[in-house]
Amino acid sequence: MLRILVLLSLYGCAAKRYTAFDSPPQSALANRPSAWQDITVVNRRDEAEESVTLSGTTSSRRVFAAPAAVGSAVGNLFSGQTSAPPTAQPLAAQKTDPEKLVVEAWIEMRVDDPAKATAEIRAKVEAAGGRVISENVIGPQDKASSAAMELRVPPLEAAGFQSWLAAKGLVQSRRVLATDVGKQLFDQELALKNLDVTMTRLQKIAEKDAPMKELIEIETEMTRVRGQIERIKGEQRWLLDRVAFATITLTLTREGGPVEFAPHARIHPGLHLATLTLIDPGTRPKSRIGGGGTIHIKRWLTFDLDVFPRREGDSRAVIGTFGSALYSSFLGGGRRSFLNPYLGYRFGVGYLSGESSAVIGAEVGLELYKHKYVQIEASLRAIAFLRDDTDAALHGQLGLAIPF
Repeated sequence: MLRILVLLSLYGCAAKRYTAFDSPPQSALANRPSAWQDITVVNRRDEAEESVTLSGTTSSRRVFAAPAAVGSAVGNLFSGQTSAPPTAQPLAAQKTDPEKLVVEAWIEMRVDDPAKATAEIRAKVEAAGGRVISENVIGPQDKASSAAMELRVPPLEAAGFQSWLAAKGLVQSRRVLATDVGKQLFDQELALKNLDVTMTRLQKIAEKDAPMKELIEIETEMTRVRGQIERIKGEQRWLLDRVAFATITLTLTREGGPVEFAPHARIHPGLHLATLTLIDPGTRPKSRIGGGGTIHIKRWLTFDLDVFPRREGDSRAVIGTFGSALYSSFLGGGRRSFLNPYLGYRFGVGYLSGESSAVIGAEVGLELYKHKYVQIEASLRAIAFLRDDTDAALHGQLGLAIPF
């Protein structure tokens, strides 16, 4: 009778131990926030290593075997199978996985017409089953100076496509990089399997009666595991897409350098008709008419020289100034072909009634007509000849300038 009681006690202890492997204590979730660690600890009682040939290299992976005393139920739960796990095949019988290569290339080349070459490349890539990710052409269609493209082509077509490119222009530089991501994909697959096992175990624990606090902890852990699964799957999809299509970054420049498709004038030299009207002439003539020349670099920098002949016994007058002006942002900003107003200031030197002096002034002007080949404008300036007896005057101009 005593022997029977001892055997029954041992059987009860063994049953409790088996149950512990199938359903870990609830408090383990708080102590071990990582479900991955829970699975690893439970199944690390008996490990064996085997060598697997992957992508031409030999790497190792761990195969976890459940203890014999635990029974087949724990082994099936860990492997995610409903039946007994299959017997491991010999290494010689295992199929070697092909290389998982991410092929990338960077090519710089010169062509006669970047815009035309871009259209031909796009058609070639689409015919090969690839796609154009980005395309940027600098300049007008017939005189583009450069272009940049990012292409995705099937790896088997990449070599032929590069040979085809070499016949379209002069390849200045080329860099090709092939990265084997087979081990990374293999590790991701193992991680997904373990996370799936973890999720299954958490779902079984959640189905049992447990305090609300522990159920909330289980749900939190399940949310974290789901996030890890989705993140790894996203990385896996991205890697598989990079493996399925080679990425080629292509830069095209025009042979002989860029073409200036819209000439820009550096300066606008011109001639103008000028008037000078003294505010307080005294015995001198009040108004006189003259002319001069202008060098117009930009609206913010101009140089004028005006000469007025002798009149009624008064000496000739000379005014040389340079100044700057700004367009009105509210009235076109100088981008219109007609009637562009501007305001500015002037300073320089002058000669009036036999005396030299400094000259300062303010200017208001209007571009009557502006074209890339001609510019007609009128301005009115209030100027002062700074000397002992300061003279104030109105200085008007009507001029024409041409680009150079």
